Parts: sequence; structure tokens; C-alpha cells
Amino acid sequence: MLGSSRLLLATVVIIAVGVIALPSTVSLFAGQHYWYNVNQSGNDIPCEKCHADVFEELNQSKFHVNWGGNNYADRNDCAACHRGNTSITYAADDGTAGGGWVSGKQAHAASVVACMLCHEWSPDETNNYGPPAGGFNVSDFGVTSPYNYGTKNGTYEAHNAFIARAIQDGTLQDANEACIACHTHVAVKITWNHSRALEFNIGFGNPITTANGPHNWTITSWTINGTATAVVWGNTTGSGSTTYSTNWPGNVPGVNYK
Repeated sequence: MLGSSRLLLATVVIIAVGVIALPSTVSLFAGQHYWYNVNQSGNDIPCEKCHADVFEELNQSKFHVNWGGNNYADRNDCAACHRGNTSITYAADDGTAGGGWVSGKQAHAASVVACMLCHEWSPDETNNYGPPAGGFNVSDFGVTSPYNYGTKNGTYEAHNAFIARAIQDGTLQDANEACIACHTHVAVKITWNHSRALEFNIGFGNPITTANGPHNWTITSWTINGTATAVVWGNTTGSGSTTYSTNWPGNVPGVNYK
């Protein structure tokens, strides 16, 4: 009788342990033991599985889709940008006998990339992965970058301040914020603060008329005054709109004056 009781108790304990422990040994996800083969040449991990939104955008672009030898987005296009930095060691396995694998160092699968990695300016303008940008001057703004923005002056470029501020910002790599704002369909919202008025005084010169007859005017007290604020919304189609208000007759339509 005692032996039967012990056997029953042991059975209950085993069942209880099974109820508690066995569920934790069951695979949580279907497919989690079916590994991708990374021993082949090329990029064997399906980037599009997690980054389908990027693939959809890239498939609508005429650029950066040709590294796979076709005109649509594929994994070779991903690798060209995000595994193409020669200063970074990425994890890899070429499938050769004896363990032809490489352990990742600065990055495992992919790295963030600066547009200027391929588009920086080179002295002969031929040693570039892509068309060189050039024509910028960010040094006047006290900004430095590991990439060459052009040594051919760039003093007259209207976007120098924009590029310099993008380099200082840490949201994206280097000046990528400025690059994508201008060159892609990303939406932008800009608050512009313009001067309200150009003000100056005009008086007679001495002599009043010039040798050829026209009046001789003098211009003094050349200043700017007031502020006109404009909020510009640039949408993904490339068109823009403003959120202004018109306060009194004579204003420029759509400008909010302060």
C-alpha cells in the first residue's frame, strides 16, 4: 500500500513538473529553426523581409538600383550602400572550406552611410563612386567633415549654411539631412523669417545734376526693418504650400507680418 502511494505521488510530481517546465521548451515561433544559408556568394539575408517599405520606395527610383544588374531594388543594392564602406569590417561567410567567415568589427550586418562617402569631391573629379557634389564651402561656418565638400571655393553657394548645420546635427550621418531634403521625396516644413521692409533715405547730391544731365542722388541710412514670417510645407510630390494670413491691404498675399 505504501509503495502504491509513493508511486502515485511520484506520478503527480512528474506531471506537475511537466506542466510547468515543458511549455518553456517548445519553440515560440514557427520557422525559427529553419536558418538562411549565408554560405553562398552575394547578400543571402533577405533585407526586404523587414525593410519592405524601403524596397517599395527604391523600386520607384531610377537611381541606386543598378548594382544587381537590373533596374529594380534587390539585396545587392542594399549591400552597395550599407556594406560598401571599405573602412568597416562586416560579418561575412563565403562558404569556403576551413571556415571562410569574417567576424564583424565596426558593424555586423549593415552600417549607416553618409551620402558623401560616394559623392565627395576629388581633385581630378574622376576618382568617385558616384557623381561628385562639390561647390560647397562649410569651413567658413567653422564646421569640419571627414569628407571633401570641394576645394574649388564654393563661396557663392546659397546652401552652405544648410549643409553646415546638417553636418553639426546628429540625426543622420554627416550632411545627409540636407541631401535628402533637396534630392528625395521626403517632406519638409520650413519656417522662414524674412525682413519686412528695405528702408533708406534719398537726397540730392552735389552737384544736383551730373555732367550728362540725370539727377545726382545720394542714398543714406540703408537698413532693413521688421519681420515677415512664412511657414512653408513641402510635400512628397515636390510642390509646396504656405500657412500665412493676410492682415491688411497692401501686404504681400499670404505673408504673416510682425
